[in-house]
Amino acid sequence: MIIDMHTHLFAAGWVPRSFFHGVARFITHEFAKQGIHQTNEEVGDALLEGSSDPDAAMLLAEMDEAGIDASVIFPVDFGLALGDPDVPIKEVNRLYAELGRRHPGRLIPFAGVDPRRAGAADLFETCVTEWGMRGLKLHPCAGFYPNQKEVYPLLEIAQHNRLPVIIHSGSMMVPLHSKYSQVMHLDDLGVDFPDLPIIAAHAGGMFGYQQMLSLMSIKLNFMADLSAWQVFAQRNYNGFCRALRELLDFTGPERIFFGSDSPSFRSIMSNADWVNLIRDLPQKSPGGIVFKEDEIGLILGGNAQRLLSL
Repeated sequence: MIIDMHTHLFAAGWVPRSFFHGVARFITHEFAKQGIHQTNEEVGDALLEGSSDPDAAMLLAEMDEAGIDASVIFPVDFGLALGDPDVPIKEVNRLYAELGRRHPGRLIPFAGVDPRRAGAADLFETCVTEWGMRGLKLHPCAGFYPNQKEVYPLLEIAQHNRLPVIIHSGSMMVPLHSKYSQVMHLDDLGVDFPDLPIIAAHAGGMFGYQQMLSLMSIKLNFMADLSAWQVFAQRNYNGFCRALRELLDFTGPERIFFGSDSPSFRSIMSNADWVNLIRDLPQKSPGGIVFKEDEIGLILGGNAQRLLSL
């Protein structure tokens, strides 16, 4: 079984447009090198339109192509940072939960809410007890540290219900803030919630994974997903292999999860290619770096299957 632990669904009104305008800065920068001049707003609006997938049809087709059996889906709540979009975050969460009900066993919905919102804990409780959502996603880059007091009521709900929590770690593009998501801000959670499964999305990022490794080696409830590491693997395959081998050596293969961050990296590497790259590591890793088939099986799905009781 192959399980993607990190995917999103976007649609008009679900996420502030300025988020896509920030993502577009990278694209317009590259376009300018080729003599193509478009504004961040033009490119960002096109990105949103092209990635709009309110019924998950594109994601499900992508999963079929890649041989992915199930995907964890979760919304992002950037409203307090960037201005609330047209659709309230409670409704966005409900729509994600509905997609999980429509596609049982294939789409696994986690809740996503900024813990500073009025009623955030009540919303998460509703997501879990009424809508059957299976975990929580936090995005500190919206302007809060993961160890702030506002976060703890949501973590207590997750712990009470034995649900995992995924927290963005590493850098983030404009107009969001990277300082809130640096790995060491997770440390208090390992102390205060030592039995709560906490997954660091992106494993601290390709430039912060060693700090993540440092925490994971002594805080045994910390885990990590490999979403966004497609860029690392594409630009420096040998370095990617060395980094992944270090994570496995010091934390064990049982706490690393496959993730894509779809649809964010479709233009860089298809999910089919990403799955194949991970699957082929035992045969194609550079000299001196060895991956075992059973390790890869755990990363691609075995760990998620165990954590989510699938």
